[in-house]
Amino acid sequence: MAGRCKWSPSNPRNRIDGSVKLVSSLVSRKRFSVFAVAVLLVVSSQSLQGQANSKNCVGEVYKVGGLPLLPAQINDAGQVAGTTPGHRAASWTGQAGLREVPLPVGFSNSEGTGVNNAGHVTGIAYNRIFSEHQAFVFANGVLTLLPGKQSQAYKVNDSDVVAGESLLPGKPGSWPVSWTGNIIQSLGGCCGGSAKGVNENGEAIGDLYDEKGRYHAFLWTPGRGLLLIGPPDRYSSAVAINAPGHVVVQAFSEVFLYGEGSLTRLELSPRYPSQPHAINNCDVIVGSYGPFSDAERAFVWEKSRGFRDLNTYVAPDSGWKLESATSINDRGEIVGRGDYKGQEDTGFLLVPER
Repeated sequence: MAGRCKWSPSNPRNRIDGSVKLVSSLVSRKRFSVFAVAVLLVVSSQSLQGQANSKNCVGEVYKVGGLPLLPAQINDAGQVAGTTPGHRAASWTGQAGLREVPLPVGFSNSEGTGVNNAGHVTGIAYNRIFSEHQAFVFANGVLTLLPGKQSQAYKVNDSDVVAGESLLPGKPGSWPVSWTGNIIQSLGGCCGGSAKGVNENGEAIGDLYDEKGRYHAFLWTPGRGLLLIGPPDRYSSAVAINAPGHVVVQAFSEVFLYGEGSLTRLELSPRYPSQPHAINNCDVIVGSYGPFSDAERAFVWEKSRGFRDLNTYVAPDSGWKLESATSINDRGEIVGRGDYKGQEDTGFLLVPER
């Protein structure tokens, strides 16, 4: 995956408690769609052409279809991890269909948050009232609860290193951690935070609190440890990292790409705040934008073509409103959620036509 297509950003550069944000996403959705949309629609997207050497990283023409889960991530094989309408972590492929992750004993709900290229799924198990939660990995038919109290796992790399957060003995609040095998490791900091992603080199990203309760984007590497990478004069959070080590940083309404030691400000929506969610190895970024959550629209950004609303590539009579793109793989496949013919919060999959 690493190094297949590169762009260097070295030339001219809320935090919300994870427990609250994840529980809110599970219990306060207006409603889930309970069916998979069978129809596939051709999406014209000539403007989604990637860089000269990134034809596999973004599509030129797309088709769109529904998913039977709200997707969190899609891997390079097209396997999707996410959460079903019944609050169960699951994975989906076009060949095998939907497969739910078994619930661990003592838990009633779960959320799928990530999947690596081996198909190993990471996520969070919850009790009946969502007051207790535990990180897990589901690999080769076996579910493993990860150590740590009130832990949450967000992403897993191809070496099965997991990034997330957990309570730590003798420390208040939740802290950024990683898990290798069944061993938990604190990523440091003074005052808590969360690790949101990890790449194939074991480099982790997320946000850290300081002594005054402000949060800052960080990059942690095995060799150098912790480095703050956000703009120094404001709150910031690192939301995604790719194999080359490029990091998407959100600082209120501004979005930056960090790489090779510098920040590059990205020109996203000229009118509304943008929330990036994922980046692939060609620095193609997807997310959502809009004046407020009920008016979100999905977007894609890449260097040569800039910012594009994904809805402009869907026929007006398709029945789709694409609200948020949550992941993009190196084949240019995009997953997210939207409304389909009045069914709110329906998962979608955009597949490039080659």
